[in-house]
Amino acid sequence: MEKIIQDIWIINEAGAVLYHRVFNKTVDEQLIGALMSALNLIAEELEKGGLSSFEIKDKKYFITKQNQISFIVNSSRKIKEKKVKEELRSIVNKFLNLYPKEFFNNWNNDISIFDEFEKQIKDSLQDTINKFENAFW
Repeated sequence: MEKIIQDIWIINEAGAVLYHRVFNKTVDEQLIGALMSALNLIAEELEKGGLSSFEIKDKKYFITKQNQISFIVNSSRKIKEKKVKEELRSIVNKFLNLYPKEFFNNWNNDISIFDEFEKQIKDSLQDTINKFENAFW
């Protein structure tokens, strides 16, 4: 069974990747973070609100920004956009609950502190799979 979210990057306003999970790593995550940050900045200059999604080959990328943090996920183009956006919203809420805006006031720029977020992502994906299985079994 295909997962809804394949890859995720969480990037601060300076373009540093705070957290990432990539299943098929082909490019350095900091390079991807810089590219995504630059794309969003260009889009913000062209259109108020910035970039919300784009497609490359067989993947669709979704971007949302909250509290000066960009959340970028991708999925297969076969997955319905509504499902991806629901999963993205869930991930954003979990991250912001664990690391509220005030957390970053005293943060020492050590990104390893976000490694624990992996557990939250796995739980979120598993919940989605369970919902799907329950609908058919």
